[in-house]
Amino acid sequence: MKKILKMLTITMMLLLLLVACNKPNSSDQSGTKTNDGKDTATSTELKPEPGAELLFWTMKDPLVEAAVKEFEEKYNIKVKVEEVQTWDTADRVKTDGPAGIAADVIGMVSDNLGTTVNSGVLLPNDYFEKETRKNSNKIALDASSYKGVLYGYPRDIYTYALYVNKDLVKDAKFETWDDVKTFAKQYNNPSENKFGFMYDAKSWYFNSAFILGYDGYIFGKNGTDINDIGINSAGAVKGMEFYHSLKDILPLKLQDISNDVRLHLWEQGKLAINMDATWNLGNNKKMPFEVEVLPMPKMPGDKSPIALVGSTGYYVTSYTKYPNASRIFANYLTSKDMLGKLYESTGRIPALNGFENEEKFKDDQMLQGFLAQIKNGAALPNVPEMSNYWKSLESATQNIWNNDADIKKTLDKAAEDMKSGIKTSKD
Repeated sequence: MKKILKMLTITMMLLLLLVACNKPNSSDQSGTKTNDGKDTATSTELKPEPGAELLFWTMKDPLVEAAVKEFEEKYNIKVKVEEVQTWDTADRVKTDGPAGIAADVIGMVSDNLGTTVNSGVLLPNDYFEKETRKNSNKIALDASSYKGVLYGYPRDIYTYALYVNKDLVKDAKFETWDDVKTFAKQYNNPSENKFGFMYDAKSWYFNSAFILGYDGYIFGKNGTDINDIGINSAGAVKGMEFYHSLKDILPLKLQDISNDVRLHLWEQGKLAINMDATWNLGNNKKMPFEVEVLPMPKMPGDKSPIALVGSTGYYVTSYTKYPNASRIFANYLTSKDMLGKLYESTGRIPALNGFENEEKFKDDQMLQGFLAQIKNGAALPNVPEMSNYWKSLESATQNIWNNDADIKKTLDKAAEDMKSGIKTSKD
């Protein structure tokens, strides 16, 4: 009997030893912790599925094309690229996904994140999360996350500021908006299509800066509390009073200030100050005149406009048949090596941590001008209810600018429209 018990004991010890020796380093390849406390992203290599082929929706540019080619050669995975605007991919994946024709990886602007997450069409950035958080700047990480979960692989950040034609403004200083108005009034000659200042005055992406600058807000708690609507707050009213005052130097109806008209005047050297976004930075480096970028100057009351800062990134859709290959691809596109080439190849500002400190960019005035504006920026809210913000304020803009409507009453109505729209979308 003792001999049998001894043999059983030895057998059990051998079995336990065998289990311990064969225990995997990670529970899976989805970014969970290993038994030694490390992320799987650094301890286990993610393997693409055999035979993987990917469909990629994004806006094409030289870096995208180069990155796709390198990825295909390195991983022997075919990637088909279809050009889809980054603001259109969210709606398209929600319709094409159920039909089985959605992309595996999409490029998308950050303000569409909430609605896509709630639709269940995205996979979290889990496996490469640690690497992404290490390499990306905070504002891009915030824009690419929803309710504390990181979904995006951030590529670039975008905002807006003042492009200035130095050949036209000469040595004029623009430390305040009063300086801008003084210059514009002297320069304006509408009969000859010459304007001192112009921007897309109907766009609430740009107009939000005036509201935020006077301590107004879109939603409470940094854009997350949809029950606290601030577009008719005292600060918002003051911001829109300033907005209305810009008619003094931009004497046109909103419908006549189209982007095509504005950009044509700018390129022809007939517009001195062009308030525009970073996505045109690359083009402005090619203008036949010297261009300077300035952060928006102080408004009356020593208040600076606070520009909205968004992020474009890549996202893996939940419809992909190749989640591993898709994760690897999205991470490859936004690797430190790839993003290090982004600005010089496209003019886009990479969402790369510490990018602004590189020696070769310190004398790039246009870049430094935008970086200064970003420091005085606010993350573009990515809650689904942002769609109600854009819609509810369309008529408000027309009434305030074109019809000189009462600003407080107009914003009160816009706030009620927002509340109704949000309620309807939840019913």
